[in-house]
Amino acid sequence: MDTRQMEYIIQISEERSITKAAEKLFVTQSALNQQLQKLEKELGIALFIRTRSDWQLTPAGEIYVNTARQILNLKKDAYSQIQDLKESGNRRISLGLIPERGVNMFTAIYPEFHKKFPDIRIEPVECNVRTMQNLISRNELNLGLITLEPAQKDDNTYLHMEDEEIFLSVPASHPLAHLGSADASHAPEISLSRFSGDPFILITRRSTMFQLEEALFAEAGFQPQVLFSTSSNVSKYRMVLAEVGCALLPGFFAKTDPGLRYFRLKGRPSWEVTMCCRKDAYLSQGEQYFLELCREYWRSQSYGKGRLR
Repeated sequence: MDTRQMEYIIQISEERSITKAAEKLFVTQSALNQQLQKLEKELGIALFIRTRSDWQLTPAGEIYVNTARQILNLKKDAYSQIQDLKESGNRRISLGLIPERGVNMFTAIYPEFHKKFPDIRIEPVECNVRTMQNLISRNELNLGLITLEPAQKDDNTYLHMEDEEIFLSVPASHPLAHLGSADASHAPEISLSRFSGDPFILITRRSTMFQLEEALFAEAGFQPQVLFSTSSNVSKYRMVLAEVGCALLPGFFAKTDPGLRYFRLKGRPSWEVTMCCRKDAYLSQGEQYFLELCREYWRSQSYGKGRLR
């Protein structure tokens, strides 16, 4: 089996279009079609059900694509193991980073990583969690920083870094602000239901935090008055600081400020900060060291445990 040919067929299956696949692969559509026809002739069976708007895998195509993915994963793992035997060489780690906090983590630990592995090039890619999970499954990313609840994990491997508490943040001018704390690590507990009449800035539906927010409001027994939704927790923080409304903030974004007051919620709700990799993937020496630096970084943050930064 030709590994390049495998990559071609996998791309067609993902795009469900030979035209879009050719664009992604930087080859002509006719050249890609010739490769497909050559393979189907060799196998004696069609791999796709072709329509003008949608190409779907046949049962034979599903077998081919699933097997091709396994073979390409084995090839990558074998190459990584061989590279580990070399003292130097051009190696790379593709790294998925969720926006905002991902860049903070990367810039904090990269200098130390580069000292030990100067020949390894890290390629950061910023994307949301669900996109990252898909790219890791497809072996297009080696590692990824992901925040989620346990129920949102897929078949990839998740390496726990930290449990991050979720806080309620309100403007210092709020009528109940005197009960709270400007320092989230000293925040007292309060019932979210006491804020049922307040406007809130929420996270967007595509965020893994959306389900957690939704569950907290349901438990409190009210639907919040929504000012707007955003994918940025920094934006939520700034809007509370501007006295526009209230927001639920992960510990990473619960910065101490005289213009804000923080409260803990009943049960201290939290989600997981994890590093993700493909299931059963071989982790190179460089990847293992990078993960070690990640663990040290998140341990030093101690969000929701008295030492927020």
